[in-house]
Amino acid sequence: MTNWTIVKIPDTPTPNLIHVSNISTEASERTVKDFFLFCGKIQEFELQKEDDRQVALVLFASASAAKTACMLTNAMIVNSQISVKPYFEDSLESNESVAQENKPKATVFAEILAAGYGLQDQIIEKGLEIDAKYGLVGRIQAYVEAAKAQAKTLDEKYHVTAKATEIDNKYHVQDRVNAAVGTGIDYSNQALQTAPGQKVAGVAVQVKEQIAAVHYEARRLADEKKAKAAAAAPAPTEAPAS
Repeated sequence: MTNWTIVKIPDTPTPNLIHVSNISTEASERTVKDFFLFCGKIQEFELQKEDDRQVALVLFASASAAKTACMLTNAMIVNSQISVKPYFEDSLESNESVAQENKPKATVFAEILAAGYGLQDQIIEKGLEIDAKYGLVGRIQAYVEAAKAQAKTLDEKYHVTAKATEIDNKYHVQDRVNAAVGTGIDYSNQALQTAPGQKVAGVAVQVKEQIAAVHYEARRLADEKKAKAAAAAPAPTEAPAS
């Protein structure tokens, strides 16, 4: 068991404390801490070696920041997928509402991507679901429209998400399409005309475009940061004429 020396484990369970495992030994303390700073203000942080990996404790100033951090399990830091969970297992299972002043998860994830960290699309999709639940996703809709302008390229890069597959399985739309192959009847078009079929298609397109929008925003943020750094760099001095 890890002997934590910097972060004091509170006597009363708190949802603000998370445990991070499977951190690469190549990841510095600064890298790991900066990653979680995207989720919100950190009050205490500690990183320790454990076997051939590293583990960390992060105490956030708010429960909503900790909740965002827990959504980042399986994100990539350096060369390893991390695992994130509440230190007190049931502490986040409450009816706490997400404070409106917090950034949308889509924006947070775009910033994380822009900083060079790796996130799976499934993580982004979960964040979009949370944003939609609390009415925050509208703040990134402009980027959805920008992503649509690149639809052909994005269609090749981003695939139908797990959410669409889940609905597809529920309504057996794909089963009906597969049956059509055996009978020689084109049931696929008929299936897509049904209400469940339309729902599958609609969710697939909508979620794919929103995920693409987050990647698009991440690219914009990265390019903006690069441009600012270039503008701030001192101009090269000319060599004196001989």
